Amino acid sequence: MKNSIQHIRFVIIALLIMTTTISNAQVTYEDELETVYLNDQKEEVVYTNDFSNYNKEIIAKNEIHFVSAIRDAKQNNDYLLFLSERSNLEILNVAYLKTLRKGANRSVDVEAFADFLRDRLPELIQQFQKDKNLEELYIISRKNTFNGKIDALPSVL
Repeated sequence: MKNSIQHIRFVIIALLIMTTTISNAQVTYEDELETVYLNDQKEEVVYTNDFSNYNKEIIAKNEIHFVSAIRDAKQNNDYLLFLSERSNLEILNVAYLKTLRKGANRSVDVEAFADFLRDRLPELIQQFQKDKNLEELYIISRKNTFNGKIDALPSVL
């Protein structure tokens, strides 16, 4: 009888210790859980986006002369910076202006312009998909390219 009472006490103490350890482990694990996203793409957190600001400056001016803008950018030697949790891009202002000019000159419409920019600057694909000012940027950039000036000429035929 005495032996069975000790056995029951041992089982009760063991169960008590086991339940407290399991509940403590669950509390610790609960604190370490991360956010669960239901879609397969998490929203990109952007820390610095000079490209968007620079595009807005061009749109605000409503005109860009690529030759003088590139000349000024060469003298200033400025960089445009894009930092996010997924990608980092640092590019000379001159190179970005040349990319804009080439994209506007070679593109027939806004979609082709956006595709050109996505191909040339793959780090900014997410930003170009969300950018609502891309159409205005294309129109302003296209006006001062060779093909844009040709398109602006009246048709003789």
